[in-house]
Amino acid sequence: MKKVQCTLLLVAAVLLLLDSGGAAVITGACEKDQQCGGGMCCAVSIWIRSLRMCTPLGNEGDDCHPLSHKIPYFGKRMHHTCPCLQNLACTKLDDSIYKCLPLIKNKDFYF
Repeated sequence: MKKVQCTLLLVAAVLLLLDSGGAAVITGACEKDQQCGGGMCCAVSIWIRSLRMCTPLGNEGDDCHPLSHKIPYFGKRMHHTCPCLQNLACTKLDDSIYKCLPLIKNKDFYF
């Protein structure tokens, strides 16, 4: 039993000493919408503001930003959300709360 513990400790020590290259590989990183596939945009990462990632367009009920609505956008997006899918609109629900919801056309509203 003691030999097994020593072997495991030695293997763990060797693994800790191995150099992993010191760099992370981030898949899906982008600079512009044109670098992402269909149904995606190049949005700011939630975790690393200086990083932009290919992100899916907003589905019904997803958070959205009212100024993020053009695909492809030829500059750099400043928001972490993509525009809503084609049949949805970024609709204000409450103060600073916007969601992707179905388009309402020719509807009468009564207040």
